Amino acid sequence: MTSNRRSTRRRQFLAGSALLVTGWPLFAMAQAAYPQRPITIVVPLSAGGVTDVVARYLAQHMSEDWKVPVVVENKLGAGGSVAAEYVAKAPPDGYTLIMGTVSSHAINPSLYPSLRYDNLKSFEPVSLVASGPNMLVVHPSVPVKTVAELVQYLKANPDKLTYGSTGVGTSTHVLAELFKMTTGTQMIHVPYKGSSQMMTDLTSGQIQLAFDNMPTALAQVRADKLRPLAISSATRWADTPEIPTIAETLPGFVATSWQGLFAPAGTPPEILDRLSAEVQRILKTPEAVRRFNDLGTNATSMPRDAFRRFVQDETTRWADVVKKSGARVDG
Repeated sequence: MTSNRRSTRRRQFLAGSALLVTGWPLFAMAQAAYPQRPITIVVPLSAGGVTDVVARYLAQHMSEDWKVPVVVENKLGAGGSVAAEYVAKAPPDGYTLIMGTVSSHAINPSLYPSLRYDNLKSFEPVSLVASGPNMLVVHPSVPVKTVAELVQYLKANPDKLTYGSTGVGTSTHVLAELFKMTTGTQMIHVPYKGSSQMMTDLTSGQIQLAFDNMPTALAQVRADKLRPLAISSATRWADTPEIPTIAETLPGFVATSWQGLFAPAGTPPEILDRLSAEVQRILKTPEAVRRFNDLGTNATSMPRDAFRRFVQDETTRWADVVKKSGARVDG
């Protein structure tokens, strides 16, 4: 009887060992098979802007390559916080991602004290996707043509001009606050829920100036509805060499808007690696470089570890700006 029990246990042990050995390749194959169903990329801003367009560009090419639907879903609110919280709470399986921005993943943690996600701990960085300057534009009724003239006018007329932003906590808001802090000037903030309505009011003279993404602002400049003063990058944009940088007047004033892909924390490394490799493959194609340049931004891929460090550095930088400017939002 004892011998039979030992024999039975031995067979069970060997069978279990075989299952472990053969089961591991099956698990690896399951991971390699990702994706097997539709993927959603959540965009924290309205349709038609740079963040939305770059997300849809990636979605299209990922879908074509992987033969599964990759859809874009716009979720607005609180400078991207609504979308970020939604994705932070999603299952960490690689099927719900977010096209995060400098607002949702670097500025908001300092701006909103009651934020219900941690921009560093609630997400796994996949890759930086795009980065580009904002343009400072004014309505033609404002009697200035340069950054220096604008600073002089603002100092002589504190709180006379109103500036628009694409929402409280967005890069266009905090960038204007950085400008005020750097120059010691005062303006009145008028937040909008996106670039479209802000530009409508700016071109009609309801507000007088704004920082906005290059493509939106440049379209109005070329239509002679707005006057460009400068861009926020370190160097002049190749397609508009006649427009100076803010740093040429205010040394060191450099700030870019950026977009990057994130997954919920806990997403398996195998899935993150596959996503990162796919994004970097797409962004390095000549077609992507041209398309993004036409949008007024750069196709800027970055490996996962480097992107994580980049987000940490950006978070520290903008925390200092928010603190010094007093732009923090209570509640």
